[in-house]
Amino acid sequence: MQRLYSQLPDFARPTHPVMRYLLGTARRSNLRLQILRFLLAVMVMGVMVLVGYQIAKRFDKIQFDTVNPLDQVFLVLYWPLVTLQILIRLIALGSTSGIIASEIQHGTWDTLKVTTNGAMLTMQTRWAAVFYRLRHLLILIVALRVVFIVIALINLMSYQGNYLRLLLSAPMPFGIANMSKESTILAGIFATSIMMTAALLAPFTAVAFDASIGMLVGTFSQGRFLGILGQVALLIVRLVITVAALELGAIALSYSTISLQELFKNSPGLGWLAALFGVAEGDMGLMLLNLPQHVQSLWADYDAGALVGVAFLGYTLLQAVLANLIVKWAGRRAARSTNAA
Repeated sequence: MQRLYSQLPDFARPTHPVMRYLLGTARRSNLRLQILRFLLAVMVMGVMVLVGYQIAKRFDKIQFDTVNPLDQVFLVLYWPLVTLQILIRLIALGSTSGIIASEIQHGTWDTLKVTTNGAMLTMQTRWAAVFYRLRHLLILIVALRVVFIVIALINLMSYQGNYLRLLLSAPMPFGIANMSKESTILAGIFATSIMMTAALLAPFTAVAFDASIGMLVGTFSQGRFLGILGQVALLIVRLVITVAALELGAIALSYSTISLQELFKNSPGLGWLAALFGVAEGDMGLMLLNLPQHVQSLWADYDAGALVGVAFLGYTLLQAVLANLIVKWAGRRAARSTNAA
């Protein structure tokens, strides 16, 4: 852990005075309360898995779409995991949008702003603290994604190792006609590894981006009432974007009840972008870990469909870069506003 922490910026390390204060404040709870929270989390997860099981079977109206027990794991855990992902994004937004208002309310902002780079350091440390506070949920989300990746790798080894060839049997999975079989297989291995890497990075970059957006919006509404109003507006916008992305991704992959598939068939480029939007902002790459259904449909229905995973990795890296820039912007805005005051 020390080696890991040594790779982080100074403000993000748990040994930093400001970070140690924030984490120490968060840990001031008795053992009984921690046990109660753990039991409550286990109960909630159990209920979510049961609900996911019923959704996968459409509330006992159908049998599972696949006879492979490993693929059934994905179907059962998909919606519980999507729900957890929406939860952490809402928490990331809400926990940073009222930072300045909270510091002013507790009477600590004047002390912070008179120190060297106090405003910037406060914003950066609060942003990094989001990951510590969400670490248990992030670990759970990543662990389940690793399970999905293991299932995908097992599927790739089926059919005497020719499963990837079957996925790549579409006319132009990479948008290039008349590719040789060897080149197609090599490109398929590369695209598969890229999309799995992106799926592991996505929860972290999404939390970083949403936390930075909440922080920036908080610099425009430092009052208590405006801060609460900004938080509510942010949460609503995040929910709308996520729901729209999930639905557009479902339509692009032809498993939605909304009949807009003809629009995407007539405009393949639009369908490709809708699939990318569903992957990036909907379930954060989960559909790319389900080879028998989602990946097969994506690679077969769209030219260059295999490049959606590559574009998704670019999207996650862009989120990380933008998050860092937005946090610095928010810190400069906070410093200017307090100096002007």
